[in-house]
Amino acid sequence: MHFISQVVGDDMKKLRMIFFTLLILSIFHQVVSDVHQPLSKVAIHNTVFALNQGSSIKATPNLLGLKGQTTEWVTLRYSTPNPKIDDWIGVFSPANFSASTCPAENTLVNPPFLCSAPIKFQYANFSSHNYKNTGKGSLKLQLINQRSDFSFALFTGGLANPKLVAVSNKVSFLNPNAPVYPRLAQGKTWDEITVTWTSGYGISDAEPFVEWGRKEGKLVQSPAGTLTFDRNTMCGAPARTVGWRDPGYIHTSFLKELWPNKEYTYKLGHRLVNGTTVWSQEYQFKSSPYPGQNSVQRVVIFGDMGKAEADGSNEYNNFQPGSLNTTNQIIQDLNDIDVVFHIGDLCYANGYLSQWDQFTAQIEPIASKVPYMTASGNHERDWPGSGSFYGTLDSGGESGVLAQTMFYVPAENREKFWYSIDYDRNVDQVEVGLEIGPKPRVWRVYQRKRGKGNVNNDVA
Repeated sequence: MHFISQVVGDDMKKLRMIFFTLLILSIFHQVVSDVHQPLSKVAIHNTVFALNQGSSIKATPNLLGLKGQTTEWVTLRYSTPNPKIDDWIGVFSPANFSASTCPAENTLVNPPFLCSAPIKFQYANFSSHNYKNTGKGSLKLQLINQRSDFSFALFTGGLANPKLVAVSNKVSFLNPNAPVYPRLAQGKTWDEITVTWTSGYGISDAEPFVEWGRKEGKLVQSPAGTLTFDRNTMCGAPARTVGWRDPGYIHTSFLKELWPNKEYTYKLGHRLVNGTTVWSQEYQFKSSPYPGQNSVQRVVIFGDMGKAEADGSNEYNNFQPGSLNTTNQIIQDLNDIDVVFHIGDLCYANGYLSQWDQFTAQIEPIASKVPYMTASGNHERDWPGSGSFYGTLDSGGESGVLAQTMFYVPAENREKFWYSIDYDRNVDQVEVGLEIGPKPRVWRVYQRKRGKGNVNNDVA
C-alpha cells in the first residue's frame, strides 16, 4: 500500500517540493518490507556458542548520555584469527542475552541457543574493507536510549548459521529510564493536545506528568496515564519469541483548554518516590486554530514510510532507506507543516519490538512539535484469528497492540482505529481507517468544506 496526499486550505499555493518528492517515492519505490524484515534474516535460534580467547570486541565509551542526550555513537574495535567475509556484529539489549534469559514457555528455543534477536546488526567488513585479510576491524554504530544496557557480539557463519565467537563489555546510558520520544496528537476536541512518551518508570516508581504552558504565561502540570503490556499480549512469533523486548511504560497526558494558534512549551517529568524529579528536555508546539477561523493549514498525509538506521545497519535488500530521506525532508520543512497523518504501515517492525523505539526516536523531531496522527495498517494489525480482515502474518504477532499503545488516537474504541478530528474551517473532519472497518484495504480521507458539501477521496 503506497499513498501520499495533501489536505490544504483554499489559498495553499506554496507547497514545497517535499510533497511531490514523497508522491514520486510512494509510486515508484516498492516497499521490500512486504517481503522481509531485516532482522528476520538472522536465524538467532540456530546460534552455536564458540567463544574463544583469540577473538575480541570492545566498545567505547562505556557510559552514554552524560549531557542528557538520547542518541549517541559508539566505536567498536574487534579482531578474530579466522575472519570470514560474512562475519557480522549484533547489538543486543539488554546486554545479557544468554540462553539463561529465555522464558520457559518459549518452545522455539533450547539451550544453548539464544532467545533474543539483536536490535540491529552490521557486517564486520562494513567500514573495514581489509577485515578478511587482517582479521581486525572497527565500526561506528548509533544507539538510542532504550531503557536497558547494550552489548555487542561478533559472529561468524553468516546470518543463517551464526556462531558466537566474542562478546563485548557493556554500554549504557546514564539514565536508561529517562522519559523520551514525545509524540503529540490532536485530542477529541479542537482545543486539546495529547502528549505520549516512553520511559522506564512504572507507576510504582514515579508519577508521570507534563509541565506546560504559554511561552509568556504560567506553567501548569498535568498528570499522565500509564500503559504497558507483556509477552503474553502478543499473538505469536516473532513478537512473542525472538522479537520480544520489554516495551517499558507508555504515558499519555491531556493538555486541555488551549488558546487557538498559540505557541506552547512543555517538558516531560517523572516525580520519583524519593521526591526528586527526572525531566526531559523542553519542547514546543502550536495549538490548532478555532473551528471556523479563516486560516491556512498545511497537512501532510502518507503511509508506508518505515524506518532506517542512520549508521547503515539492519540493511537487507536496500530496506527502507527512503524513510530517512522522507523524515529529514519533513523536519527541514516542519515550519510549513501543521499536522502529519501517517495512515498505516508505520515502521514495519513486524514483530521485532525494539524497532518501535527506533521509529519513535526517528520521528521525534516531527512528532514532538506537530500532531502525528496514525492509523493501523496490515503490518501493524494482521494476524490469523485476531479480528483483522486478512489472515496473514504481516504484523509478526503484534496484532495491533504496539500501534494502539505507542500512539494515541482520539477513537472511541482504539481496537477499531477509526476517528475524526476538527481542524479549522477548511478541513474540519478527517477519518482514517485501515484493516478494520466496512471497506478493507482502502485509505479513507474525507475533506469536508462548510457550505460546499462533502469531498470523498478513496484510494485503494
